[in-house]
Amino acid sequence: MQILGLDAKKLFIFGVIIAVIFFVFLISNAYPGLIAKNTDDKPTVYLLYASSGPMLQLLNTGQADAFIVWEPVVATSELAGIGKQIAEPSDIPPKGKWAEAASCVLVLRNDIIEKYPNISALLSALTTAAINLTNEDPENAKIISAAWVFGNGKILTPTGYLNPLDVENESFNDIVFTAYAKPVESGIVGEIVNDGDADADYDPDDMTDNAVLKAGEKLLLGTPLPVAGTNEEIPTLNIGYLPSTDNFAPLYVMVKNSSYFYEKYGFCLLPDDESSPRPVHCSLMYRGETIARINLIQGQSGGGLMTTIGQKSLEGAYVGSVPAEMQIALGNPSSIIQSINTGGTGLVVDTDYPCKDWNSFIEWIEERSAASDPAVIATVQSSIQEDMIREAFACENITVMIYGTNSELSYP
Repeated sequence: MQILGLDAKKLFIFGVIIAVIFFVFLISNAYPGLIAKNTDDKPTVYLLYASSGPMLQLLNTGQADAFIVWEPVVATSELAGIGKQIAEPSDIPPKGKWAEAASCVLVLRNDIIEKYPNISALLSALTTAAINLTNEDPENAKIISAAWVFGNGKILTPTGYLNPLDVENESFNDIVFTAYAKPVESGIVGEIVNDGDADADYDPDDMTDNAVLKAGEKLLLGTPLPVAGTNEEIPTLNIGYLPSTDNFAPLYVMVKNSSYFYEKYGFCLLPDDESSPRPVHCSLMYRGETIARINLIQGQSGGGLMTTIGQKSLEGAYVGSVPAEMQIALGNPSSIIQSINTGGTGLVVDTDYPCKDWNSFIEWIEERSAASDPAVIATVQSSIQEDMIREAFACENITVMIYGTNSELSYP
């Protein structure tokens, strides 16, 4: 029997070949990590974008092999026995870049700084004062942060329940609270600024308004609030933040210890409901008078908060340094006032993996790639954590692919 000039046996073989080609095509699209190869034979890793909340579950279910994110997710994963921290910012290449870099910052919109210089200075002063108190009395800060971030109950993890205070005791070891750290030049921001050009030429110092910080320092030293620039109206300012991170512990301390700051400095951020673990509505008080109404608005991501500032729905935010730099570089009319902290980030791998530090992590990455089983690393998109891990992999000559695709993420 012949069909189109081919006998049945040849036709069958031809059909099998077509089926195999089609099967390989399907597999390559559904599971790119199984067969993806680099033409230059560089090791490969996949980057999986996710919010901070699902990180533990991604690791526990094997959907990610590791993650790099902020505290207290890192501490929670370790205490739950799901992951182990193998590196902090000071361990991550290039050497020395991230150790003292500003992780989170206070940002205010430029028109607010200009229109309300006194309010801006008071917010900066309170932020610095709260950073100081957090360092002076960390046990108090841990208790406040535990209730603010986790609520009053125990923490449910994929492996059982944890005591929030135990998590905070672990988490605070990774964070240095300071008002004077500088944001570093970000590769992913530079790439956007230069439209893909490899040379970043923006300067984070140009995004910083040091005058507000200095005015706040004078208030802490007892200099009276100047009359010039005051407004008769009592404005309402919406200030955003992420309630899921311990990096903003000074903000929580500022609100929950308002009487301390008022007695010491004569000004404070007084919550309407002092019993609430997460107050929203507050009054900015100065010597017995309400200077402004402040609403603390919870956000889902740093980029989202910065976008909302650009839309003039927020007047400022406590936010990650890289999202702040990225949006300001793109024209967001706001300025970085000061840092909140350095550190507060951890690289975590599954407890069963052999990695114990950065070098053994890279060796493991290379072994996985050589076996055509690239590791999957989860992180939050457009965060300082993404910037760290992408630059570090570039330093190690490792190709980064977007998980679920065959798209390579270059780093300038």
